[in-house]
Amino acid sequence: MVGNVFSNVASNYDTMNILMSAGLHRLWKDRLVSKLNPFPGMNHLDVAGGTGDVAFRILDSINSIKRRALLNVLEDDLQEETKVYVCDTNPNMLSVGKNRALQRGRGEDKSLLWVEGDAEALSFGDNTMDGYKIAFGIRNVTHIEKALSEAYRVLKRGGRFLCLELSHVDVPVFKDL
Repeated sequence: MVGNVFSNVASNYDTMNILMSAGLHRLWKDRLVSKLNPFPGMNHLDVAGGTGDVAFRILDSINSIKRRALLNVLEDDLQEETKVYVCDTNPNMLSVGKNRALQRGRGEDKSLLWVEGDAEALSFGDNTMDGYKIAFGIRNVTHIEKALSEAYRVLKRGGRFLCLELSHVDVPVFKDL
């Protein structure tokens, strides 16, 4: 059922996030990337990231002028080693992401890889990722404990796990909004 929903809304998914969060999701995603503290040469897994929205932010952060100034000579070598895997169960969501990558001039970016996969049974090896992100996707996982176990399995020691999700609001004024 979830798969069918996302197949039908793939092209409008980011617009739906704007409406559901009153546009705040952009700030939340920027903060998430800041907490991830991405770096050249990292391997990052963006689970439920089909449209590429957060993956683009991660790569932009890695390519930022501040980081370039810090790394100077090493940057080119590390840039080629950087891998951001966008993993999603829904091929339609991944298709939207790939099209957006093309529109942003990232169609040939070797750092950006698109993978059809399940958060509960990842196809990545143990201890291979420096970062793992799932934004607005944990609520759609059938067995959250399996997804969390997989996240733990693929993360390197000291790797960062980030989960961004909407929650229920108990404050009456905000609840109505």
